Amino acid sequence: MKGHIFILLEEFVSEVAGEELLYDALEACSFDTSTGFVRTENYPDEQLIELVDIVIEKAGFSLEQAHFGFGKWLYPRLSGLLPKQFTDYAHPAYVLKQLDDLHHVELKKLYPDAQPPRFQYDALSPIEANLIYTSSRRMFDLVEGVLAGMAQFYGVPLHVTKQIGWQDNQNCAKYSIVYAKEVAV
Repeated sequence: MKGHIFILLEEFVSEVAGEELLYDALEACSFDTSTGFVRTENYPDEQLIELVDIVIEKAGFSLEQAHFGFGKWLYPRLSGLLPKQFTDYAHPAYVLKQLDDLHHVELKKLYPDAQPPRFQYDALSPIEANLIYTSSRRMFDLVEGVLAGMAQFYGVPLHVTKQIGWQDNQNCAKYSIVYAKEVAV
């Protein structure tokens, strides 16, 4: 996992649960956290999982709540880092249509060794779509939180129904999305 995600996680924990809890969690980690995370460095996924597990234990959150909350908090911050051609829209559907390209083209430009998830977006009507997420990291609740963050960011309410294990693949989830506003064609 990229150090950038660790840094964003630290900001989220500080904002939501306080700096004291963050520092306590970092001290409780079995890996070295004394030098801080470097945005461009790779860190084992297990370190992120350990840090999240410690934070949720100390804060009294469930893993699902933590992933969803972080995802919702995350989108507005990530959108400011992305090229405008990916985010300068009035509706989240335009961004979701480009999500796989964003991860596999733009992200790979910045971080060639990144292992991004796969996304497939299928518009079913002007207000309905399916988003298929595939990743061995299985961050299904985080993706759902990102969708909620996008809805808030773009001012387009949406309803999401999540199906984990889509097509008998435990690394895959289908998000059925119904937008409150039509996508302008």
